Amino acid sequence: MTISHERGAHTVLDRLLTTEPTAAALVRTRARLASGDHFTGGFVDAVGQMHRLTPDRWPVHQVAAFLAIHAAIGAGRYAVVHVEVGATPRPDAERAANAVALADLPEPFSAELDADQNAADEDGTIAWSEEIVVTRSTGVSYAAGCTGQEPLTVPNVVRPSRVPLEVGTTKPSRTLLHLEEDGGVARWAYGSTDLHVLLNLRHPLMG
Repeated sequence: MTISHERGAHTVLDRLLTTEPTAAALVRTRARLASGDHFTGGFVDAVGQMHRLTPDRWPVHQVAAFLAIHAAIGAGRYAVVHVEVGATPRPDAERAANAVALADLPEPFSAELDADQNAADEDGTIAWSEEIVVTRSTGVSYAAGCTGQEPLTVPNVVRPSRVPLEVGTTKPSRTLLHLEEDGGVARWAYGSTDLHVLLNLRHPLMG
């Protein structure tokens, strides 16, 4: 999976560089990430948290993957659901403590944390046993230049399902691959007391 998600990010980068508006959006986004401007609500860490102590170290292909996710949310293809945990994740060596923190998620959400992980493609799964209603943007994508506007939103029903869980650090390219292949991913980033559940509303599993 590591090779494929990195390769996918380079493909996204190549696509963004083919037009002047998307290339300009890439440059602006990279500068914004390097400046430490983390948008709002822990969004950057939810998409990708590669270097906690050096947030300016964003390879350009990972910026491209971040921008692709941001654009898809703005275009209404992806959506984000916030689920309160009430605690921040601990290092992998304290996975038992993380499992305890995730054991009491608000209904209808539940978590299964892999106790060993053993270099698996994810740290566990997040599931919801009932339909949930998410907010979907109706605006144009970020890459098209809609950076300073708040698009209108509409409710979108998502049927019961489950998505991979990624705890702590991860790359935007891995987040993007989960969104495209698995229909979504739940991110519990270091320093965050919430899960960010990112969903691909066009994926068959999301209904």
